[in-house]
Amino acid sequence: MTLKFGKLIKTAAVAGAAALLLAGCASSQGSASKAKSNPYHLITAGTILAATSGDQPPFASMDSSGKPSGMIIDVTNAVAKRLDLKVTYKLATTDAGIQGLSAKQYDMVANGLGITPDRQKTLDFAKGLYWSTTALLTKKSSTATSLKDFSGKKVAVVTGSVQVDYFSQLPGAIQTDFEDENSAVSALNSGSVDAFVVGGPDAEQYLKKFSSLKIAASAPVDHATTVAFQKGNSALTDAYDKEVGKMIADGSFQKIYKSYFSEKPEPELVKIWPELGDMK
Repeated sequence: MTLKFGKLIKTAAVAGAAALLLAGCASSQGSASKAKSNPYHLITAGTILAATSGDQPPFASMDSSGKPSGMIIDVTNAVAKRLDLKVTYKLATTDAGIQGLSAKQYDMVANGLGITPDRQKTLDFAKGLYWSTTALLTKKSSTATSLKDFSGKKVAVVTGSVQVDYFSQLPGAIQTDFEDENSAVSALNSGSVDAFVVGGPDAEQYLKKFSSLKIAASAPVDHATTVAFQKGNSALTDAYDKEVGKMIADGSFQKIYKSYFSEKPEPELVKIWPELGDMK
């Protein structure tokens, strides 16, 4: 009787081990299947959830029908199509978009973001898509012509933008924060601030829209402009870069670029993508 009971225990133990092994195999197969169906580790398989401010021309703005448009949007849509993915855009301020991406609420931020060391601590960036300048927008009636002329002046800046760092070059300027570019430009036009520090391409777009404005001063930046992804999601980041490389090789990226910018790419951008050096 004791011997038979021992055999039963041994048989049960073997069966249990087999069950655990099968469960482990099933779990492994399930993980492999999940990875295969969602290779870019998206929040929702097959769809990129992208935060965009919608007020950063010419990189990301809203068209007449209320849909996101701009250079960054066009490139992102083209990349997604090549990857057989959809893109769902959600409006968010630059600061909120970055925070949401860090909290894994979005798959990417589709604005023109400057690559800075602080941002690289919590975000991953695609390779540069543009190389920009920083500009100080003022009214044409302003007498300011250099950085030192803004001492004691209220200067608008968008919270979370790379232009916040520009204030170290504006001794005595009074930093006035705004959540988005539209609010900052409105404040400049109304006279509640004396200037607005913003990316050069954005400034050029506002000059086209408001004849009362001018660029009082500008300076080159030390970083590329591009899009951002969740920290550690190299699958999506690498895939984005790879498709942009293909677009540059077949000329479709250059076509998008020239539809928004009349000047050739800066030498710094050509260092990132040598084939852009051939643009005419």
